[in-house]
Amino acid sequence: MSTLRRIAHTAHPLAAATVVLLVFVQVYLIAAYIFGEPGALDTHMTVGRIAVFFELIVLLTALIGWRSDRSEIWMSVALFLVGALQASLAKDIGKLAVGARAARDVRPSRARARVAHRSPELAGGIPASGAGLKPSRR
Repeated sequence: MSTLRRIAHTAHPLAAATVVLLVFVQVYLIAAYIFGEPGALDTHMTVGRIAVFFELIVLLTALIGWRSDRSEIWMSVALFLVGALQASLAKDIGKLAVGARAARDVRPSRARARVAHRSPELAGGIPASGAGLKPSRR
């Protein structure tokens, strides 16, 4: 086995493991964005682009190291194509996500206003000396 093929055999699983790690980081970042971290979406998209680069490395190392193993090559092609498609779609979705987040932020404030109107202590404000509270009749 040539030196280049030996290097590809070693680099292939390392690059694939890096892709898996980057996908976990992306999941964490998108969850942080959903729960209110404003800069997490940009970081999520940057990590996604880095993941596509490593998916390309997985493909190249499969082509070099596993020339005779067609299943390994086709799985690497599929990994790269899915990652590239996702990254290309993320450009359009990123613009929509900003608008969706703005719309999402409006809804909870309306819900809080309704809760505050009905029950001040549930909304976080405790009325002074029980003002506005009616005794329950059970």
